[in-house]
Parts: sequence; structure tokens; C-alpha cells
Amino acid sequence: MRRVVSIQSARMETLVVVLSSAPSAGGAIEFVRCDAGGAVLEHGHQPVALLGRAHKLIAVLPAERATLLALRLPPMPAARLQAALGGALEERLLDDPDTLHLAAGPRDADGALLLACACAREPLARELQALHAAGRDPSTVVPEVALLAPGEALLQRHGTGVRLVWRDESGEGAWLHIMDDSGAAPPDLPALPQRVLAEPGTGDLAKTWWNGRVEIENAAAGTLLARAIQSAWDLRQFTLAPQAAMRRGLTGAARGLSTPAWRRVGWLAALLAVLQLAGAGAEALVLQARQARLAAEVRAVVAQALPGVPAILDARLQMQRALDDARRRAAVPSSHALEALLGIATLVLPAQAPIDAIDYDGTTLKLAVPAAAASAAAQACERRHLPCSVTGTTLHVEGGA
Repeated sequence: MRRVVSIQSARMETLVVVLSSAPSAGGAIEFVRCDAGGAVLEHGHQPVALLGRAHKLIAVLPAERATLLALRLPPMPAARLQAALGGALEERLLDDPDTLHLAAGPRDADGALLLACACAREPLARELQALHAAGRDPSTVVPEVALLAPGEALLQRHGTGVRLVWRDESGEGAWLHIMDDSGAAPPDLPALPQRVLAEPGTGDLAKTWWNGRVEIENAAAGTLLARAIQSAWDLRQFTLAPQAAMRRGLTGAARGLSTPAWRRVGWLAALLAVLQLAGAGAEALVLQARQARLAAEVRAVVAQALPGVPAILDARLQMQRALDDARRRAAVPSSHALEALLGIATLVLPAQAPIDAIDYDGTTLKLAVPAAAASAAAQACERRHLPCSVTGTTLHVEGGA
């Protein structure tokens, strides 16, 4: 029982990976594995190919590669949303809008849109394609900075220094790398965060910078990434939506199949299919002819055995009726009589086998017997080619010729 529970819980695990256009040595990327409740089970770095399977995969886009922008758009259909985002954010974007991917954040209670995310489109598309090719297609992509609550900050080790990510009260985010934090002065932030998550090795530094001014919480490595399980964000929208990726893949495959080499393969496949259909049709005609010949032979035998019958319409039925009539005239039970069916049952059931119940409807006899007797009867019916069969622990006997 314990083994079954562990297998079921493993199936509900979620794997959260950090997207990286420049993975560490060996192609390793950061990941956390969480249980169904969101608790971190494992945190580390692994190549994508070596990541274990999980019930769900979520990707996180680092804060350095995404910008959260506050705005306000009224409720609108999804078909108009992409154009509305471009118009509302155009003046605030530093890069060419044609190279950016704009995604809407979670809706407010009244359906209004208060946050959007901007990031480079092509690098994100390549990384999603690489994960897909490795069999690790993420269900959602969440911007890392959106994992923080407004007014919250993250402090973690980064090389020889530290990395600081924070969100202001409006929900917009920013990041800062301090390459050498020994004796570094507190960063000059637009506003102090209300709460700081200090990952291992940064707790003392956080106290030096903000002790008594902000709430400081010591957090295990990977704690912030685990929040992606509960996040309502998803950057897989518009051209990066899974359906759009599938359409692009089908279009690429169609272009590949339209090349001369693939056209020749298609013609050969079509020719083989035609030849196979023709062969199957010819075989079916041969079988039909053989069936018709056997039916004619059966009718001829029955007509010879029943010279007084004007026409043979159903050879088996007419022969059975003739035999039953002959048995009645000779005071012999018909093939459907209870005596005849019981005689067949005695041939296939083991001696002294108990019978739990009997059911006879005039043409079929049903006997409820123990499982061992039913198994022996089934083998005897098949071996002797008698008109009987076994279903479960019930022996069925039908009248025969």
C-alpha cells in the first residue's frame, strides 16, 4: 500500500525550470521539484535531458529578461487584446516592438487588465522549442518577478556577489546585481520593500542593509520558484501559445513534404497503398467464391438427404428440423429436449460435480457449477466440439444436430 501511495504522489509532482539562453557548464539549468502541496522536494541544476518526469512542467523567465509594466485596459475580447497591448505600451518600450513579445497579466476582479509583461520574443521561442524537442513542453511560462508580491524583494547569492529582485507597490519589478557585496552600501531603491526573502548566505547582509526597517524572512533556495505552481501568469500567449507552436510545426512539416524528394516518397507510398488495396480486393473475391462454392455443396448434400423438400433455403435449419422430426417419430428426444441437453452436460462435466442451479428455456440448458467444474467443462466442450460453452461458472448447452 505504501508503494501505491508513493507512485500516486510522484505523479502529482511539479517540475519548475528556469529558462536560460546561456545554460551553465554541461547545459545545466536551475530547477525545483515540488510536491502536490507546493513544498520543495529538490533544488539544483541539471541538463534538460536528465530532468526527471513530473505531472506538470512550468518554466520561469528570469527577471533580467522580462519587464512588468503597469497599465489599465478595460475588459475586451481576446482577439483585440494583442493590438491593445501594443498601443498602450508603445511609448514605454525601449526596444523595437516588432522584436518583443507582449503578454497580458492576470485579470482584475472586474475583468480589467492592470499588468503586462514585455520580453524578447525570439530567445523565448527558441528555448520553448528546445524544451519541446527534449520532450519537456512547459504548460505555462511565468515571469520570475511576478512571483514576488507587490512590495516584496528577493536577495540571493549570485557568483561572488548578490542578486536583488523587487516589485514596487504598483506591481512593476526591477533587479540589481552587486558583484562584490563585502562592505557594499545598501542599494538606493526608489522605495524600501516591505518584506525581503533572504536566501541562504544573505541573511546577515539583509540585516546590515535593512535591519529594523523592513521585515526579513530567511527563505530556502528555490522557495520563490515554487510559487510558480500557484501563479496565474502565463506568457504563452498569441504567437507563443501552444496552439500557435503546433500550427507552425505543421506548416513547416507541410513545406518539407512539398519538396521533390518527399513528393517522390509520397507517390511511392500511394502506389504501394493502391497495390495493397488491389491485393486485398483480389483475396476477398477468392474467399467469396470459395464461400459460395461451399454453400452450394452444402445445399446439394442437404437436398440429397431430404429428397421431398422442394427448395433448400437454410440448409442447417432445415436439416435440424428434419432430424428432430425423425427423432420424434422414433420416440427419441430431439436435440433441444432436456434429456439430450443433460446428456451433453454429463459428457463434459467431471463426475460427481455438484450443480448449484438449473435453467432450461426449451432450447438452452444453463447449469451453475463450481469454478473448477466450469473450467474442466470448458476444455471438454472445446476438445469434443460439442454445442456447449462456459461463461464464468455457468455451463451453456444448446441443441445440436
